[in-house]
Amino acid sequence: MATVKSIKLLILEHDENDLELLLYELKKGALDFVTKIVETKDQFSNSLVDFCPDIILSDYSLPGFDGVTAFNIKQQICPDVPFIIVSGTIGEENAVELIKNGVTDYALKDKLFTVIPKVKRALKETRERLEKAIAEQNLRKSERQLAEAQIISKIGSWEIGEQGELIACSDELYRILDVDNNTPLSYEIFVGFVHPEDKPIVFKAQELAVETGTFEPVHFRIISHTGVTKYIEGRGSQRRDGKHITFIGTCQDITEKIKAEEQLAKYSEQINKERVEHQRKLVRASIESQERERAEIGRELHDNINQILAVTKAYIEASMQEDEMKEELLHRSIKNLQMAINEIRKISKSLVPPVMDKNGLVDSVQDLIENIQLVNPFAINFKCEKEQLINVSPKQQLALYRIVQEQFNNIIKHAQAHNVYIGLSEDNNYIDLWIKDDGKGFDPKERRKGVGLSNILSRIELFDGKLEVISSKGQGCTLKIHLPKESREVA
Repeated sequence: MATVKSIKLLILEHDENDLELLLYELKKGALDFVTKIVETKDQFSNSLVDFCPDIILSDYSLPGFDGVTAFNIKQQICPDVPFIIVSGTIGEENAVELIKNGVTDYALKDKLFTVIPKVKRALKETRERLEKAIAEQNLRKSERQLAEAQIISKIGSWEIGEQGELIACSDELYRILDVDNNTPLSYEIFVGFVHPEDKPIVFKAQELAVETGTFEPVHFRIISHTGVTKYIEGRGSQRRDGKHITFIGTCQDITEKIKAEEQLAKYSEQINKERVEHQRKLVRASIESQERERAEIGRELHDNINQILAVTKAYIEASMQEDEMKEELLHRSIKNLQMAINEIRKISKSLVPPVMDKNGLVDSVQDLIENIQLVNPFAINFKCEKEQLINVSPKQQLALYRIVQEQFNNIIKHAQAHNVYIGLSEDNNYIDLWIKDDGKGFDPKERRKGVGLSNILSRIELFDGKLEVISSKGQGCTLKIHLPKESREVA
């Protein structure tokens, strides 16, 4: 429970008898007060600061000092504190003149019974003035906050009468219309700002408001006084005060929101187009890769295996006619057939994916390196962390294997390298693969032919990975692949 503060009463009086009578009368009034009694000008001035009275009772005539001077001093230090003259010598005319000049009230010493009512009335009026001032201050603060909120949210409020006359309008609505605050406004004038194509929307909302008393939120455009097209969201309702009807509502400038949504739609459309185009590129790369493999198989079959079998057929036909060379020709035929078998096995091995569950990625890459080194002159250095790569999913192991295989094909065909370096590691659930050669290199920006890098990129993107190509003419080429690890459990 809040504690009620005692009233701080400052008394300016030099006559002890008068002071005793005054204090006696105050005690009879049952007021809870704390008094401070002063006689001189200096005491009075200091008490106004130190004691901070709630009300002042002052004699009119004092030695070398008077009530008028005391009142003027009080007005400079604490003008809101009530000041009551208590005197036996003040005349009626002087008392009225003092009140006109701001003195709160006066009481005659031969009628001290009037002091308590005057003190209570003065304190009540002061309290009411203070409460009113606080209320007005809070109102101004609320109005300022509302105005600031309307500026931030770009919402203007309005109220119009039954005949369309403007009753109230916030500053923000004037800003939305780009007109001066002194510009006359009404419903008809506002409709004049509405975009011609959107006026039916506003008229329909008005009819609905008259019939039902409510506004459904409506979106329409205006053309402001400066010629700027703005998008508006209008809301409102009907207000009834007895027989009188008014309409209140808001208009929010949502131009930035609409433009942002339009821009977002454009971005989404562009992203969808790019996604479709990217998918087309991946399909084209896949088809080109298949066609290239078929062409290579066709060349191998035609230029190599087909020739071997054709010669073997000739040997067999000749052995059927040449008895003396029959054994030699059959021996050569068997040798050629073995060569054909070896070539077919070689082609099949390059096409059939290695069994990752059995051999693992590292062993498969090492096997690929051994086969490449049998027929190619460059040296290959392979560094890996085999234990960390055990739990990689078979699909991801196969993708990495194909990337290594694809890049070796690129190096064999184009690089003219002497040394190739491969690194394979796993860290923080990411797999890093890098392949570097010291060949002739190329400019990645100029390179447009071939599908080798496209095939590699398509495999990397399947696992949300990243590819970095570092190369320049005469400086070799380095591929850096970084992709999130996919475990066997996920696969």
